[in-house]
Amino acid sequence: MAYRKLSARAFLRALVGLIVDNGEGLGLVGGSPGPGRGRQGRGSLRVRETDVKGAGMGRIAVLDPRVADRIAAGEVVERPASVVRELLDNALDAGARTVDIELEEGGRERVRVADDGEGMQRDDAVLAFERHATSKIRTGDDLLHVASLGFRGEALAAIAAVSRVTALTAPAEGQGTRVVLDHGRLLACEPAPRARGTTMDVRGLFAGIPARRKFLKTPATELDHCLRTVRRAALARPAVGFRVRHEGRVVLELAPGSDEARVRALLGDRWGRNLIPIRAEAGRMRVRGWVGRADLHRPTREGIQVVVNGRPVRDGFLIRAATDAFRNTLPPGRYPIAVILLEVPADEVDVNVHPAKAEVRCHRLREVRALVVGAVSDGLGVRAAVPHAPGGLVRPQGGAGGRLAAARPADVARTNWQTLWESPQGRQEAPAVEIDSPAPVEAGADVCPPRRVLAQFRNCFIVAEDREGLLLVDQHVAHERLLYERLRAQLEEGPVPRQAALFPVVLEPGPELVERAREHRERLERCGFVIEDFGVQALRVLEVPAVMGRKTAAEGVLAVLEELGRASRRPAEGLFEHLLATVACHSAVRKGQALTPEKMEYLLQGLDACEAPHHCPHGRVVSLRIDLGPLERAFGRS
Repeated sequence: MAYRKLSARAFLRALVGLIVDNGEGLGLVGGSPGPGRGRQGRGSLRVRETDVKGAGMGRIAVLDPRVADRIAAGEVVERPASVVRELLDNALDAGARTVDIELEEGGRERVRVADDGEGMQRDDAVLAFERHATSKIRTGDDLLHVASLGFRGEALAAIAAVSRVTALTAPAEGQGTRVVLDHGRLLACEPAPRARGTTMDVRGLFAGIPARRKFLKTPATELDHCLRTVRRAALARPAVGFRVRHEGRVVLELAPGSDEARVRALLGDRWGRNLIPIRAEAGRMRVRGWVGRADLHRPTREGIQVVVNGRPVRDGFLIRAATDAFRNTLPPGRYPIAVILLEVPADEVDVNVHPAKAEVRCHRLREVRALVVGAVSDGLGVRAAVPHAPGGLVRPQGGAGGRLAAARPADVARTNWQTLWESPQGRQEAPAVEIDSPAPVEAGADVCPPRRVLAQFRNCFIVAEDREGLLLVDQHVAHERLLYERLRAQLEEGPVPRQAALFPVVLEPGPELVERAREHRERLERCGFVIEDFGVQALRVLEVPAVMGRKTAAEGVLAVLEELGRASRRPAEGLFEHLLATVACHSAVRKGQALTPEKMEYLLQGLDACEAPHHCPHGRVVSLRIDLGPLERAFGRS
């Protein structure tokens, strides 16, 4: 006998076809009677009506359409900002050049969006409020090439199910159509005059659903969410003019303009005037945008705006990609300023992954991440200068060239700063550091050399001077940056050089870290650690990176093992950078360690050779500058 494989749907269809009602109840007929089985026989199942009731069957019912619409609305309409976003999507898809938005009570009482787009005919104006009625797609294949902001046909139906909506629309100047709905019920559809475009007036959001309405926040909070939504839409469409009024007062007005003008207008003077342009492409993917300098950061991710194919999104993957490029320059818990405009072929991005269309999914995640990280990193490398702090004497260090001094050794990978640091012979290679006071000179003459070390303050900070003023350098952070870049250059050529421990260090870090050391043994060896099992729950450290002092070997190993524990939450390609940063931190000179003038000078020379001399790998500032001009004015010398 030949058997045919059925899909689940085909099986259910066949099953329903076998169910009959013979007057005694529902019967599932099939097969022939077998011995001892009576009338039912093999393959026959008899279900009586009493069994149905007793088993709890018959309780399933199709929901009333109005109830179903309210449930569906809960996925689309969360707060007034959701209404603003959906109506903005429709306006922009209709080709609007200007959009006016009016709000009352933060949008709780009223959201009115008027545009000058193409408008709708009478029949379309009514049909638009039906669920899954849309002009954007026709077939399932269209989902693979969605270029519009809206496409599901759920927004207007969801909004109308939880509020009172008046739509006034006209495809051309003159005669238009007014449609009025109250919580899903059509109240009116009549002719009405209007210029070309559409106006959607939404009043009393959740007025008929008190349980939902009580979760809305204060008018000020809801207004803030609405403004954020408009700003994101305006960022994606700089050629469109936007105006937002709240309680009759204009709270946001943006004229049409270029991408850069729109970004600067939205970010304001503090952020907008200190932006670095970025641009990169790979195949059919392109990214452009602007990022703030490393000293400009915020406590939240709100400063990171991502637009994919003209669609503003809050996608965690893309936001992390933009942040990863700053990982060695930002303090912990701080986030950069970035506007990322990503263009990906429509067939390589899925926009149908979030009920509110707030996220997208790119098919080639690695390539997209590499493109974004590379573009941001290149932009930061070109413009690594740190600005003057407005109105202050002290600012993070960084000149126009992004270096402490103009000179830079040719090859940091072959500059053995550890030898210079520890070897008396190495110290003789550099010119002697002159720390005596210079001879008196005439007033107005240039008395300052390009740079010289003055002193060590509290065995923690190096005090130096150059032509611009005073430099304060954190000795531990500076040495950490120097060692990190040296380790990274060494890793590119092979495993990190290591040294054998005079006496092997035995650690008992606990079963979790022991297992982690076994799992990542090869990675640890590449970073300079040779570790073997010592019993069941102990480790013996035989070799450590050559830059690491023997006194800090134990804590350095434990710190690296802890860092490996966070590897699963980070991209694999950045793991070694985090490990090397940990090694550098535990190998650098510490606070409280006295330094000779020669060693302080070598630290500054080492920073000259670094690609990113202003921050340690963990984002802490290396140096601060006290500018000469403000200092003189503070003493009345201006």
